[in-house]
Amino acid sequence: MSETTKSESKPRITPRMVLGLLIAVLAVVFIAGNREPTEISLAVLRISAPLWVTLTGVFLAGLATGWLVARRRK
Repeated sequence: MSETTKSESKPRITPRMVLGLLIAVLAVVFIAGNREPTEISLAVLRISAPLWVTLTGVFLAGLATGWLVARRRK
């Protein structure tokens, strides 16, 4: 087995991964600190829910959107 094959099998921590984890941790801390009830209006729909539920939903929607539109690098 050559050296390049051995080094390619190791998972590498990239600056992009560190930044993503940092943003996720900051989002969780922000969400945990906002627990008061709030009212959300979307067109004709009105929902009353704790703010942390709303923030979690928006964070997950952003995560899903980023995952869906991200281009895979080879």
